[in-house]
Amino acid sequence: MLPCQKTTCNSVIQIKKIKIVYAINHAATALLFKKKAAKSPMWTLLVSVQLVEILWVIFNYLGWEHFSVSNGNLHLDFLPYSHSIFSGVAWALLSFAIIILVSKDRKLGIAFSLGVVSHIVIDLLFHEKDILLSPFSKTPVWGLGIIDYPWLDFFLELIYGIFCWCYFKGSKALLAVIVVFNLTDLPMMLAHGTSLEPFRQYPAILPSVILFQIFITWYFVWRFSKRASYSKQQPTKQAELRQQL
Repeated sequence: MLPCQKTTCNSVIQIKKIKIVYAINHAATALLFKKKAAKSPMWTLLVSVQLVEILWVIFNYLGWEHFSVSNGNLHLDFLPYSHSIFSGVAWALLSFAIIILVSKDRKLGIAFSLGVVSHIVIDLLFHEKDILLSPFSKTPVWGLGIIDYPWLDFFLELIYGIFCWCYFKGSKALLAVIVVFNLTDLPMMLAHGTSLEPFRQYPAILPSVILFQIFITWYFVWRFSKRASYSKQQPTKQAELRQQL
């Protein structure tokens, strides 16, 4: 079992909300970078925008980071190694260095690094105050707390996902993916009472659910964005053939 604070493990309490930004809209952010770095593989950009969350999942399994439950809410109250501003920048710089070393693709390195940092920026807007400046200090702590207002959170995340789709000029199928995944996240946003009791009793469930969300949104965004990109290339290729003829 993953470690959690005593209030999580030993108290009989009511869990009202899970305070996270949901996977689909982090994945949608990759569409913004794909628009500017068209030659960069989509899967690498999807990894970039969720690298911080993957690290959070791993660190929770290892017991290096944890969440707790208090005042009827689930709090991501210890995530300095994956989600602090310092660590986000550090992971971005490390990613850039590795990409330049391996592929010497500067444009991909920049896009990937910005993708990593984008995760922290989005979480700063939506999370409650749980984003530290660095792992080496307990203050200051930032977060606007939009996630405390589930309906506002839902509409803003949905609007953001649609904006990413519009900017990318994706297909209708890709739009459907973004809308459907946002709708499926709504029950978790509105969850209350004992409906989330398993998360208190078995802390490994939460990172596992998030990991599943990451993988499934990766797949659908990759699949339908790829189809959109292919369809956009077809008129150009046909025009080139006409000129040759």
